[in-house]
Amino acid sequence: MVKRHYDTLIVGAGSAGSVLASRLSEDSSRSVCVVEAGPDYTSVDQLPPRVRGFTVSPRLYAGGPRLASHEWQYIARATDRFPEMVVPRGKVIGGSSSINGTVFLRALRSDLDGWATAGNPDWAYAQCVPYYRKLEVDHDFASDDWHGASGPIHVSRAARENWLPPSQAFFEACTGLGAAACLDMNRADARGVGPIPTNFYQGLRYSSAVGYLIPARHRPNLSVLGDTLVTRVLLDGRSARGIEVLSESGVEAIEADEVILSAGAIASPHLLMLSGIGPASALSAAGVEPVLDLPGVGQHVRDHPFVATFWDTFQAGATDRLTGLPWQLQIRTTAGQADDGWLTMIMSTARSADGGFGFTIPSSLMYARSTGTLTLQSPDPRIAPLLDFNYLSDPADLDHLRTLARLAIEIGNDPAFDSIRAGLRQPKGEELASDASFDDWITRTISTGHHISCTARMGPSGDGLAVVDQRGRVYGVDNLRVIDASIMPDCPSVNLNATVMMMAEKLANTFY
Repeated sequence: MVKRHYDTLIVGAGSAGSVLASRLSEDSSRSVCVVEAGPDYTSVDQLPPRVRGFTVSPRLYAGGPRLASHEWQYIARATDRFPEMVVPRGKVIGGSSSINGTVFLRALRSDLDGWATAGNPDWAYAQCVPYYRKLEVDHDFASDDWHGASGPIHVSRAARENWLPPSQAFFEACTGLGAAACLDMNRADARGVGPIPTNFYQGLRYSSAVGYLIPARHRPNLSVLGDTLVTRVLLDGRSARGIEVLSESGVEAIEADEVILSAGAIASPHLLMLSGIGPASALSAAGVEPVLDLPGVGQHVRDHPFVATFWDTFQAGATDRLTGLPWQLQIRTTAGQADDGWLTMIMSTARSADGGFGFTIPSSLMYARSTGTLTLQSPDPRIAPLLDFNYLSDPADLDHLRTLARLAIEIGNDPAFDSIRAGLRQPKGEELASDASFDDWITRTISTGHHISCTARMGPSGDGLAVVDQRGRVYGVDNLRVIDASIMPDCPSVNLNATVMMMAEKLANTFY
């Protein structure tokens, strides 16, 4: 086993890891190594087209072929009716920010203030805004006090004069139903219908790799190891001293003064458990000797479950001619008295089975009450953990999702779509006949919003399920942190990418 030593080892070059690698290596006296299981690219020109440009996730939307070598193909249980659901995550520098839908929404004030109320006062909304600003250059709102003008991630929205006909119809239908127009969905308390902020600008996906890691590659104190699988954290008693990796060269130990797990909300808790950190009884049952009993590891799996209504159209699908994106607008609205959700207008360029084209309006449940679990299956690091989202286990979630989906159908059937809509394909008429038949359709077609989080939650030390403190430091283990969507106390009511980058920006400051 060849040994190397760094001041800081970062596991995962994704949305958080690339930010941390860039910021921590700004200190020329600190040696930093980031280890990525997927391919590494040293320049933007080297990136494959679907990583440099735009990839539509084929599970969600009918886009182009997947770049399978650049994705983790996790399998999860959604419900009893949907026991094998594919959950793709990025396996390449930039992580899931290199393969996602480039939606760049900030968490709402209520989301982050909720984190603070739950015992994490450092994460109140007002304390996070400076780091949202630091990471972005917003091409629409950079002149105000809430948006950035010089950050590494470029953010823009579809201008109204460039809205596609279905987007125009969507806006007209939503405002006709009483929704307010909202030009900036990244406002603190944004509600209504308006353009989606994205980190896709002038033909380039501004992933964390493009914005942060690649520009820092020239630094002599920064090393990047690609195609290298981390198998466990090496511990000396209750202190992390490095990692064990598997590459083409075989098994190797890499030592460090501190280790940061930024491998994502599935891989980071998986690595903790492989290292003997997690629910002791479950680790023993899987063949791993427990080192530290932390019951919260792998618990409280959170996501945004959704169902997608689909209409046939009279015309071929289209994308924004300036951005290449097949979606432009969203509506954030309320389902019931307490739980919010949103509807997003999605244009699909794929053909249906009979050769036609269509558009979808997916209904995403942003405040699901149901929680799932992530469980170690084997001590072999190449065997993925068992992931169970446990959707709809709380009956209130089905009630709210049904309300949202019926609203999506009402919007799609609005007269504003008369010149576009050829008919509702999904769900079928008989599936809409009653709440029971509609609920059956929801249960059969519900899927992941790709926003898995909270699997190694932050919280006060007295919280029996908290895994890390407010700085991502793992309770009971020295020199070990987790910094990614795993440590979110709860899933914010938006896509996660912008918030994960913000968290990494904020926590990078705590190393100095």
